Amino acid sequence: MFWNDTKPLKTLPTGPKVALSLFLILAGIGYLLGFLNILLHYQMVDGEAGLSLKDVQITYYGDREKTSMEKAIDASMRGYFATDNDYNATKEWLADGASEKGWDNEIKKIFDNSCNSCHSSAAGVAGVVTESYEDSSNYLAQDTGKSISRLVQVSHTHVLATAPLVFILVLILYMTQFPMKFKSAAAIFSFSAVFLDIGSWWLAKLSPSFAVLVMIGGMCLGLSFGLLALAPLYEMWLKKK
Repeated sequence: MFWNDTKPLKTLPTGPKVALSLFLILAGIGYLLGFLNILLHYQMVDGEAGLSLKDVQITYYGDREKTSMEKAIDASMRGYFATDNDYNATKEWLADGASEKGWDNEIKKIFDNSCNSCHSSAAGVAGVVTESYEDSSNYLAQDTGKSISRLVQVSHTHVLATAPLVFILVLILYMTQFPMKFKSAAAIFSFSAVFLDIGSWWLAKLSPSFAVLVMIGGMCLGLSFGLLALAPLYEMWLKKK
């Protein structure tokens, strides 16, 4: 097989080297954009700037002292309110028991202006709909973090997107002339990082003490992407013949 009889990637013609390099660079950029998306989306979950362990705990296990809606408007949804008065009115409505009368009198108008462009039945961003009081009442229960259905959805997407990409990157690594032990260790580490990254979400759903595994899994996956992308690039462009 090709991994037992490899030629240095440095000896490839310029065209294939450039194409392969661009693929590796794009894979790295894709991971960085994914990390940036996580940072921007989850860094304010605990109400404070910066991604922290508490953000992860609240995301997966929930903030059991708040409702799902209150957690959302105090975090990522805070900036979508048209005015501070709208935000404060919604907070007061929740504190007073979130009655249907209060919804009809004031809150529905606020949500129509600030929320329902994304959370209408037509848009349904993240599966959340807040068009009516009946819709919104689904988020007035105790916050228990990501729902099982949402975890299944994101896990399914993550597996289908990440596993094939890691497999391709591993194959490219096996085309290099690095020692076989190094290549095999990198492959095992990379696939294990995918398992840890996804599995940690489910464990963090069970207990907030597992939230640290989510951060470790993310760091391991980032390290594996860096290793799988940089090693072939090094052999193609920097390693001496």
